[in-house]
Amino acid sequence: MSPLRRLIIVGCAVLTILGLVESHHQSWSAAEERPELKLIAEVRDKIHRYYVEPVDSLRVLEGAVDGMVEAVAQGEEGIQDSSALAEADSLLRVRTPMSNRRQLELLARTLDQLRHSREIPYPPDSLARAAIGGMLIALDPHSSYLDPQESEEMMERFQAHFEGIGIYFDIHQGKLVVISPIEGSPSYGRLRAGDHITAIDGVSTEGITADQVMQRLRGPRGTQVRVSVVRPGTEEPLEITLTRDRIPVHSVPYAFMLDQGIGYIRITRFAEQTGEELGQALDRLSSQGMERLILDLRGNGGGFLSQAVEVADYFLDRDQLIVYTEGREAGSRIDYKDQNALEGDPFSLVVMIDHGSASASEIVAGAIQDLDLGLIVGQTSFGKGLVQEQFPLSSNGGLLLLTVARYFTPLGRLIQRPYTEDVEAYIEAGLDTVDDNAAGSLRTGAQVFHTAQGRSVYGGGGITPDVVLKPAPLSSFAEEVLAEGAIFDFGSRWVGRHRDWPSRFEDFLAHYQVSGQALAEFLAFLRKEKKVQVEDSTYAAHRQFLQGELKAEFARGLWGDEQRYRVLLESDEEVAQALRLFDRADALRLAHTGS
Repeated sequence: MSPLRRLIIVGCAVLTILGLVESHHQSWSAAEERPELKLIAEVRDKIHRYYVEPVDSLRVLEGAVDGMVEAVAQGEEGIQDSSALAEADSLLRVRTPMSNRRQLELLARTLDQLRHSREIPYPPDSLARAAIGGMLIALDPHSSYLDPQESEEMMERFQAHFEGIGIYFDIHQGKLVVISPIEGSPSYGRLRAGDHITAIDGVSTEGITADQVMQRLRGPRGTQVRVSVVRPGTEEPLEITLTRDRIPVHSVPYAFMLDQGIGYIRITRFAEQTGEELGQALDRLSSQGMERLILDLRGNGGGFLSQAVEVADYFLDRDQLIVYTEGREAGSRIDYKDQNALEGDPFSLVVMIDHGSASASEIVAGAIQDLDLGLIVGQTSFGKGLVQEQFPLSSNGGLLLLTVARYFTPLGRLIQRPYTEDVEAYIEAGLDTVDDNAAGSLRTGAQVFHTAQGRSVYGGGGITPDVVLKPAPLSSFAEEVLAEGAIFDFGSRWVGRHRDWPSRFEDFLAHYQVSGQALAEFLAFLRKEKKVQVEDSTYAAHRQFLQGELKAEFARGLWGDEQRYRVLLESDEEVAQALRLFDRADALRLAHTGS
């Protein structure tokens, strides 16, 4: 507990004990009429009713005060006057049990005291949000509060579609730049990667923000929007009118054959239609002769529990346990089992995870690992085993995401990592790539479980892979080139100036090589336009890297984002390692089926 927070919470408790808080003369119901206090009270009530375990009310109170103090103390002004709190602290350093009403009145008094402790009064709604953030941090790192706008944005991220023109974009060096049109959207075939949109419906895009781009380009299906475009390799500006349409947001953006009999599927999130999209991808690849599958869950931070269950359903057999959850009440366990019989012969399966694979990704990987259905490879996953339920808030239309249960893999493994109130340290540890999050160290002292085939699996710290893959870190030069957007900028220009490309992507993928001329011009571009200092030895050491990145960018400009990704996958060393592990995946499949 910080000294300043302890000072305030103890001081307010003292004022309550001494009767200086007017709780006997001013009812809480009157204070409740203030919107910021109604919001705090509603969140506090839901915490005590529904949190995964009983919560000490004073702990929640301390968290609320802590959050407000830290918010007010930030910035140049900070807290200007804490003399009254210092005096109170000197009177008595004790805390005493308080009724709910007393605690809420104490929070109201603390909010008012902190609000006026700076020369410029702190906004009460901001203090309420800080109090809620403090309460939730005191519980766990995954419970959170979203205001109405954030709630709407979150819902949209996990929907299967939106209505607009269908582009991925970036604000690049002050310019609105098309990264890639979405295949099948109104922009596909009309806009290109690298296009600079200078105006929307005649209004300049100079200084535009990402939120403003979405507000102006999205809109009801069937409405039109006119964009002014400067295109690399084209002298005259273009005026393009697009009719907005429904744009699918895919959570299975990449699914194709890597080699004879080997398919590859990437799942980037678990949203409304993820299970359905996976089923379509599996059907398509199966019709192309897939017998082995790489399921790539790297960087997938999760999403809906229901979709994790639906995805796992494709690899398990009827009535096999996928995951179970347990809440605070005895007998609250809920089992999620496979609902469908497995069709056909099972695939030899390799599942790729990394430190960014969390929540729903860990449910899928954990079930496959526990039931000996596939080989888990990569780095230890994030370690999020807490289930949040959505509680719409009547006070302001916001949304409370509150942890109400823990989830366990079929063998009973809790995947959640230990945590403290230091959320930043918790997140950094989960994403760390150094040895303290490597498989070997996590196995030390971890609870050991054994699969039906006698394999050891581990609980209490993410999904530990069966085989650890070492990612190839980027050099500082490579990071600088990518951060500067040099590959994208040069690639869009080069594609715009040249016409001698293979007519089919398959021919491009198999045979095209980035020429020495293109590399030389890119080097000059780096030095002259991007002001990147490149030693000849550095350039020579990164020649292969640059060829791969440029080829991928050329593919995006010519055919789209999936083709860019397929080129990049050719030089993905982790995928190359995964491909060499199918003999072990084959052995698991044979042992499981008994054939």
